[in-house]
Amino acid sequence: MERTIVLDGRTIVYELERKRVKNVNLRVRGGRVFVSAPRWIPLAVIEGFLRERADFILGALERTEKALLPCSDGESLPYLGRTLTLRLEKGSRASLRVEGAVLRAALRTPEDGESVRRALEKWYRGESERLCLYYFERLFPHFAALGVPRPEIRMRAMRSCWGNCRPAKRAVTFNALLAAVPEACVEYVVAHELTHFLHADHSPAFYAALAAVIPDWKARRKALRSYAALL
Repeated sequence: MERTIVLDGRTIVYELERKRVKNVNLRVRGGRVFVSAPRWIPLAVIEGFLRERADFILGALERTEKALLPCSDGESLPYLGRTLTLRLEKGSRASLRVEGAVLRAALRTPEDGESVRRALEKWYRGESERLCLYYFERLFPHFAALGVPRPEIRMRAMRSCWGNCRPAKRAVTFNALLAAVPEACVEYVVAHELTHFLHADHSPAFYAALAAVIPDWKARRKALRSYAALL
């Protein structure tokens, strides 16, 4: 059974299996969280256990996220739905720029894989934030007219979703890797999360409200799902 839990402000998807075991068991593998527990243990106890292990879970997911990024010259990486070739160069300061189908990364230590990963993470986050803010400013007037207060926009590396809305805190969090998917999908994610200020669930009313701003949301959702391997 797939469930979600919020750990340190981050929504985590985990797979819960009830089986003949004595204790609650936890595994984090391949960017996914697996939990097994006896049938008699209440869900509240299981999730209490997960909250106690939040540092371990988030740390393991973060390490997996870092491993997903390339760190060698000539490797491929996704950007706005297309593929770029990473070219590493020596530079006096960090500078990353797209030239056609190439991402040129000038770094002080291009031979250091960890430095390359950190530079790419920062670049992806910046590009994702730029895109999300652009589409947010385009879409928000529609939601403001419906009484939605202006939320705080956050960016975060997430392994379970492309975006997360927390109406009670007036905050929307977007995945720091969103720059990897086509812009039409980024706009869909922004609209999807803003629509949650109107409807917390995924009811027919939610999708009707979403269709008012993204009429072809089904096609965009389908396209976004083809990038699920990045999560």
